[in-house]
Amino acid sequence: MVILDIPDNVKNNLEEGVCITCCDSVVLCMSEDYPMANDTYAATEVDRSDQNLLIRHIIYDDPSNPLTVEYIADRKFISRVINQGYVKVIFLDKLLNEEVSTKVKLGKEEIAIIKKEASV
Repeated sequence: MVILDIPDNVKNNLEEGVCITCCDSVVLCMSEDYPMANDTYAATEVDRSDQNLLIRHIIYDDPSNPLTVEYIADRKFISRVINQGYVKVIFLDKLLNEEVSTKVKLGKEEIAIIKKEASV
């Protein structure tokens, strides 16, 4: 079952181990490695390079082997997730079927850092 109508430009850039923003507020990751539990603790890091904002979520579903989700975000995506207070991450298999979906909650500090880095 395909979870949503994924735009062709996103489909064409998805490959194993890659995460891409989609549809204004979702991150799609094509990966065989996904969280073992939903809504587990995650830390969010933000890096800026040139005009790009790189967001990294470190999901501590297994403390000895945390899962990292990393993607480039645009202003529209950032505005949406700041308002929501979380990022929905959907892990897909190679046929674009949903394997696991999780929400990465953003704390006040993380939102403040994202706003500052994105100049929102």
